[in-house]
Amino acid sequence: MTPLLQQFVAESRDFLQDISARLMQLEAEPDNSALMGELFRLVHTLKGNCGLFDFPEMARVLHAGEDLMMAVRDGRLRYSMGLADGLLDAMDFVGMLLDEIVAHGASQAGHAAESAELSAMLRALIPAAAGAPTQAAARSVLAAAPLSLPKAASRACARLATPGQPLHWIRYTPEPECYFKGEDPFHHVRQVPQMLWYGVSASAPWPPLTELDPYRSVLAFELVSAAPAEELAQHFRYVPEQVALTPFVSPTEVEAPSAACLAALAAQRDILALPDDVKWLPGRLQAVAATLRACLSACGQPQRLDGLDGALAAALAQGAAAPLGAWLEPVLAALQGPLDATAAPATETAATTAAATAAKPVDNEPKFGRRQEDSAGNSHTLKVDQEKIDRMMGLIGEMVVAKNGLPYLAVRAEQTYGSADLAREIKAQYAVINRIAEEMQDAIMQVRMMPVSVVFQRFPRLVRDISRKLGKEVNLVLEGGETEADKNIIEALADPLIHILRNSLDHGIELPDQRLAAGKPAEGLLLLRASQEADRVVILIADDGKGIAPEVIKRKAIEQGLIDAETAARMPDQEAINLVFSAGLSSAETVSDLSGRGVGMDVVRNAVEQVNGTVALESVPGKGTQLRLSLPLSMAVSNVIVIESGGQLFGVPMDIVVETVRVPATALRTFKDREAVVLRDRVVPLRRLNDLLAVPAPQRLNDDGEHAILVIRVHGAPLGIVVDQFREVADIILKPLSGIVAGIAGYAGTALLGDGTVLMILHPKDLL
Repeated sequence: MTPLLQQFVAESRDFLQDISARLMQLEAEPDNSALMGELFRLVHTLKGNCGLFDFPEMARVLHAGEDLMMAVRDGRLRYSMGLADGLLDAMDFVGMLLDEIVAHGASQAGHAAESAELSAMLRALIPAAAGAPTQAAARSVLAAAPLSLPKAASRACARLATPGQPLHWIRYTPEPECYFKGEDPFHHVRQVPQMLWYGVSASAPWPPLTELDPYRSVLAFELVSAAPAEELAQHFRYVPEQVALTPFVSPTEVEAPSAACLAALAAQRDILALPDDVKWLPGRLQAVAATLRACLSACGQPQRLDGLDGALAAALAQGAAAPLGAWLEPVLAALQGPLDATAAPATETAATTAAATAAKPVDNEPKFGRRQEDSAGNSHTLKVDQEKIDRMMGLIGEMVVAKNGLPYLAVRAEQTYGSADLAREIKAQYAVINRIAEEMQDAIMQVRMMPVSVVFQRFPRLVRDISRKLGKEVNLVLEGGETEADKNIIEALADPLIHILRNSLDHGIELPDQRLAAGKPAEGLLLLRASQEADRVVILIADDGKGIAPEVIKRKAIEQGLIDAETAARMPDQEAINLVFSAGLSSAETVSDLSGRGVGMDVVRNAVEQVNGTVALESVPGKGTQLRLSLPLSMAVSNVIVIESGGQLFGVPMDIVVETVRVPATALRTFKDREAVVLRDRVVPLRRLNDLLAVPAPQRLNDDGEHAILVIRVHGAPLGIVVDQFREVADIILKPLSGIVAGIAGYAGTALLGDGTVLMILHPKDLL
């Protein structure tokens, strides 16, 4: 994977996401020409970028998709859902090839048949009559008013024009950012059919060299072609807005020759005036005749060459230049005219330009290679590899740990070495370093923040495909996509949300006839909303489907052996609804590729809890279901309470801590071989941490004979963990376990304390 290929893959994935989003929007707005134009440009740019590499299968499919969308954009074909299906299948194929490129550095062999099949399917959607531009389509690129031709083009085409053959003059002005869309204007111009002449000029005044942006096109191309307008429209079909096509009319008036042309002709008179009695006279006469022929043709006066060949033959026969000179004199007399009229404006223009340049302040700072926008002070997005951000985050974490060691040094300086002044200086320096470290930590956290729209944008396609497969009508509403959270949190949201949406579509929203019978609109509503509450990001998923019936869940749980009938009878409705989070429970009557396999909501809860989040489920039978996911904004910095047990220190995330209490040992009770304690009139089950960690030591009591109990919340219910002692609350940089200890359950990772101690961070929900 070269850097260029890596950039291509990253940008192509962004293009595919944007293309999918635009296709979804077009289904709701099929007549939105601006949206279709934007979609066309995305595919055109993706195809152009693909041309930098040898990916023929990808290029073939993209080219076919581009032609199909061009037919829609030009109004020759109406956008439809079937057409969108074909385009989405093509983009899925491109995405699959990108995955292979990432895995192997190139797309694998064996996709030629699939590529050809997809391309044929896309082209089959274009009616035969719409396959090529019509005469009307060709006229659509004609300029509204004839444009003036350059004199050089007029003279050249006048010589090359064939009687009765139509000629067209073309002005092609590529957009400034064309290079970044995979376009090659020079190559496009060289491929123009039946081109007779072309020239290149600047579309705008050239900036000073120090301000020139080499990545921005400022070129304009002028061409004359003998090809029909339909063929030219087909050639420029991808950039019609950048092309002006005008019928070419041969000039009828005789152009006045330039001063340089007249000077060259007059010089031949001086050459002919040289002595004739030299042996190289024949060569001189032939050279003069060739020069006259070239000058008159170049300055647009080929009609004045009549009689030149006869005069040359007579001069060679006589051995004298007189016949050729006699032919030249009337030609010079006919061409002679006031040539100074064009020199004065040029001189005046040069003087004006010089004065303007002198009046303009000169910026001596070189700006080679910079974009013009940079000179204006505009900011640009910089794409940085995730590994570099993670490495910087790790370094900042190490700096935080090193900074936290300064208070320990201050204590040692004062207590061990008796230097109170040195201790104060260390504390003052610690305050400065602490401020800088906190600002750096906040800055890197902002870099890692991403909008949840990164995840949301994949769901319109998912909902569309599943709802069509199930025969349901669903309106997906996305809100709060601008809400930001840490990149790891955003990525952790993807799979849980997919499971929830699939469940809503399969189990929640009814078929159109069922909804109409229940007095609901035929189209179901599926809402996905993101918001920020304090230091948490909250995702709300709600539908207006049939909801969850507690009695059905209880019956399924009994059938699948998750609970017994006695437990089900006394179970509240909300607790019964929460049984959907039990592993293996499925309420589907039949097994399909969408449901019925007993895998779903338990995966959702486990995935959310892995990032210290919570899930809350509410449902009203016949009205709908609502899930509320609450996740931390960031996992980079964790707030933990340090506890001691069995002579070791451990950290417990504060997100799940309810309270810390001390109770007398005599207050602990045993119920069915389990310990518990009554706190504020509620029975709280207890577990001893040494037993959970298999530490062969009893839990210590304090001097008053009390146990230290850390009360946490597990699945909405309180549970107490008996420990030896409570320590401080600390902000730590959590590092996951690696190597042979990576798979140990019950531990979230490790952190370093200020004195260099390694702190093991517990994952109580996993441990329990």
